Amino acid sequence: MQTFDHIFVGGGHNALVAAAYLSRAGYEVLVVDRNDRVGGFVRSAELAPGVTYDPFSSAVPLFVSGPAWRDLGQELQKQGLEILQPEFPTGVSMEDGTTAVFPRDPVALAEEAERLHPGDSSAVAEVVSALGPATGEIFGLMSQDLTADAARTTLARLVSDGRGWSQIAETAVDTARSAVSEIESPAMRSLFGSWPAHVSHGPDDAGGAFWATIFPLGFTAAGNPIPQGGIGTLAEALGGIITDNGGVVQTGATVTRIRVADGRAVGVQLSDGSAYRARNSVVASVNPDQLYEWLLAEAEVPERILSQARRYRYGTGLFQLHLATSAPIPWADKRFERIGQPFLTDSLDGLSLHVAQARAGLMPAWPTMTVDCPTAHDPTRAPAGTSVLRVQVTDVPCRPRGDAAGLITTDGSWNTDVVNRFADRVLEVVERHVPGLTATIVTRAIVTPATLAAFNPNSGPGDPYGGAQDLAQSFALRPIAAAPGHRTFIPNLYVLGAGTWPGAGVSGNSGYIVAQYLLDS
Repeated sequence: MQTFDHIFVGGGHNALVAAAYLSRAGYEVLVVDRNDRVGGFVRSAELAPGVTYDPFSSAVPLFVSGPAWRDLGQELQKQGLEILQPEFPTGVSMEDGTTAVFPRDPVALAEEAERLHPGDSSAVAEVVSALGPATGEIFGLMSQDLTADAARTTLARLVSDGRGWSQIAETAVDTARSAVSEIESPAMRSLFGSWPAHVSHGPDDAGGAFWATIFPLGFTAAGNPIPQGGIGTLAEALGGIITDNGGVVQTGATVTRIRVADGRAVGVQLSDGSAYRARNSVVASVNPDQLYEWLLAEAEVPERILSQARRYRYGTGLFQLHLATSAPIPWADKRFERIGQPFLTDSLDGLSLHVAQARAGLMPAWPTMTVDCPTAHDPTRAPAGTSVLRVQVTDVPCRPRGDAAGLITTDGSWNTDVVNRFADRVLEVVERHVPGLTATIVTRAIVTPATLAAFNPNSGPGDPYGGAQDLAQSFALRPIAAAPGHRTFIPNLYVLGAGTWPGAGVSGNSGYIVAQYLLDS
């Protein structure tokens, strides 16, 4: 039986980050992944001959602003990774024709706010500065295990001054709607209040105010960059670091058991009957339901952990419409030709209604969405004259039981008829904002919650964020209260991925956290 120092169960980008650190340090590393290539949702594919698109994740602002890029960036670039930066990270288009962009320069952002509504620059500044002098420390916590002593000390100091709760504590539990309530412009209010939906927080969810501040700070610092040639080049570059340093990447293989002996993880069993032995650790890129109910089915899992793992909750799903068109997006506001990922919406209230309908199991009657066009910044992705677009609708039911508009009949699944009719609804909204776009569509591909569930078990029934991110499954409580953080009750078994802090998004931070534990052990 072949033996490795560290074995990774699953090859998502966080696992690849941790494996890259360890292989660089001279450890013998094995990454086992069930798919045809590693990367998880960080992958690219062919939409049409010669046309590259990103079926799942697309931009990497969290990654290029985090420690993994700081430490591995030069080696990733040697592997061929090149990062491209749109001029404007984001923006918003309203149905009444009003548009707004988010410049990275604070002065330009203030001018944009004033253009839309005199006096709004101060309200926007309040949202962006809500974390105050603690901003650096809070961003630092994004790459720390919140259950570690140092992080606990920082958190205790940040949330209380000894006399009461701090403004940071209030921001951590407040809603996005509350955070943006002083902004008078509906467009700018929607722009700031809508981004938390991309981490599964609707405008009225507790905790949304924190993300309403984090996103604009992140955009200011890192923009909204994309990898040249598709996001899959990031996974390829991380895999290249691993294999160049002697690590092994095995794809098309499913781990069915993590073997435990004398209280330690000693190896893994694969579905084809083969097995590998681990000298130092096993690292699982899985959610607690899979880990404790399935992979550790032969171990004695504490009842409190097992009970909570069985109740691990998944949130709403994601609907993405990928288009190849015969022309660029005909934006009325020409600034949008230089934008990363703007929202198309009728209002923040409209997004609230959308989220409420999805959580009730209904397909939203008039969805809010974002649109990004990578070929506007990266012409290598398609032949001249062809554009690639991604229309992303967060918060759709994983198993639709009805239609909020009463026009689409569903059997509880994303069957072909439901998929195509909802896609047509999405395009109807897009056409309101970008008249003439639909006439240029050459081909389309659609990602639904069913697509996500079939591709990645960490999505459960189709949740792109690896599990609900409400307060009960966020911060130091993620993934579950009985087993928080990245350590498990087995001393040399670790967990990482979207199911752990800091949650969803292509950041590499949970991989960094686990790598530091293993390098220091």
